[in-house]
Amino acid sequence: MSLDGRLVGTDFDEYEEFYQPIVECMRKELAERGVDAGALNVGSAGQTYADQIGRTASLHLLRSYAACVAVHGSAPDESEPSVIGHELNQMYEGRLSPQPFFHLIIHSEEKGFYIPVDFKMPFSFEAPGLNGTWTCDLGSSQALLRELDELNKFLQMPGDLGELCGSARVEQEIEGDPFHAEKWVWAVLHWLARESVAKSLLFEFC
Repeated sequence: MSLDGRLVGTDFDEYEEFYQPIVECMRKELAERGVDAGALNVGSAGQTYADQIGRTASLHLLRSYAACVAVHGSAPDESEPSVIGHELNQMYEGRLSPQPFFHLIIHSEEKGFYIPVDFKMPFSFEAPGLNGTWTCDLGSSQALLRELDELNKFLQMPGDLGELCGSARVEQEIEGDPFHAEKWVWAVLHWLARESVAKSLLFEFC
């Protein structure tokens, strides 16, 4: 299954019909958790921010890498594209803590958003949809950005998709690297999280 990431602003075609009611619900949920709901002010994107992350499994590869760092304090010896890492699997089962990568790891790759509001822990809530409510995972773009910066102490990427001026340069940087997939996902996620914070946009997987 392919996985893309994109940013959504108030100028997005479906914003008023689909996203605005969800944003209002987000504000209520944030306020109930003691977070300043007024901090969630979605801006206008002005352009398209979207790119292919890879397959859903590609995101799990980066999460497996992060889980290994969280548990052992070091990067894995090799990438294992056919399996979810043992540490990550234990985190999904609640037997290990994903600290310090809560927002990267504890978030759906299908249903949810990262928003430009800084809060400590990701959470889920029932969001309004066109055909009833659905369970939405909510993470902080600021927290995700910090986690990705922390993870990059091990990945050692020279920049993200935007900072390296596009996919061609990213591919050049990671060509032949045993952690090619993890670094590509990092480059896209970091770019989207950074722009989400800078321009006050919603970040979603799609």
